[in-house]
Amino acid sequence: MNVQKNGSDGMASRLKLAAAMLLMFGWGSGQAEPEPAQPQTFSPDTASISPAVKQKVLEHMKQTNLERLKGWPGIIFYCPVEEAENPAVKAICTAVNADVGKLMVEHKVPFQIAKSSFDTHFLPHMSGRLLLVVDFAATPPGAQPAAISAEVQGLAHYAHAVNWSSELYPESGGKDKSPLEVPQHVDALLWESNFIVATPGDQSTLLEQAIAAIEERVRNFLAEFDRVNHKR
Repeated sequence: MNVQKNGSDGMASRLKLAAAMLLMFGWGSGQAEPEPAQPQTFSPDTASISPAVKQKVLEHMKQTNLERLKGWPGIIFYCPVEEAENPAVKAICTAVNADVGKLMVEHKVPFQIAKSSFDTHFLPHMSGRLLLVVDFAATPPGAQPAAISAEVQGLAHYAHAVNWSSELYPESGGKDKSPLEVPQHVDALLWESNFIVATPGDQSTLLEQAIAAIEERVRNFLAEFDRVNHKR
């Protein structure tokens, strides 16, 4: 037979059980337990730019790039011959140097041919002309397969270049200046075009391709230089 508890012990047990049930169901405060926050997700921006706007931006960028070539008094061309260690590069530049004068004359551009890396630093600084330089990378002589890559770059030399942000900061009194505030000799890249030619055979078979590729890029550069300076 079950014996029912009486008195304070029985009452305390029933109160504890009731309190536990109230806490379990969130009734003690009159509010349910808050649900855990869901992680926030982001969807990609699907806004598209119309073809007309894209074309307008591209035309603006192209015109801006053209304007960078405006007003320069001439060009200094450099393709390494004397300093080239690779015989293929030496042969390519010898041929290009022999032809580049004709291209310059066609576009009525005053020019000089730099013979050394010293000339590439000295002549632009003294003449104020743009530097049009051919920068090479090639596999070692005799290696097979073989490849030659080159980049034709139009560079503008600035003798007193400083970062525009230096204008935001006052002179630092007796302290050393930031390098951004100190005028520097720098070559700014205004134009570039590159290529690579390769063969499973010997590097000597790439000479004609490389010469043609360089001269094509020189023509393209001169056409843009001529367009913005002579308004043809």
